[in-house]
Amino acid sequence: MNASLLGIASALVKGRKYKLMLVGAQFVYLGYKYVKRKRKASRSKP
Repeated sequence: MNASLLGIASALVKGRKYKLMLVGAQFVYLGYKYVKRKRKASRSKP
C-alpha cells in the first residue's frame, strides 16, 4: 500500500528532483518487502 501511495505522490509532484526522490523511495520500499518475504520463506522451509 505504501508503494502505491508513493507512486501517486510522484505522479502529482511537479519538481523533477522530488519525483526522482519519490520513485527511489518506492524502489527501496519494494526491495525491502522483497528481501523480507524471501527471508521469511527461506526460514519456513524444512
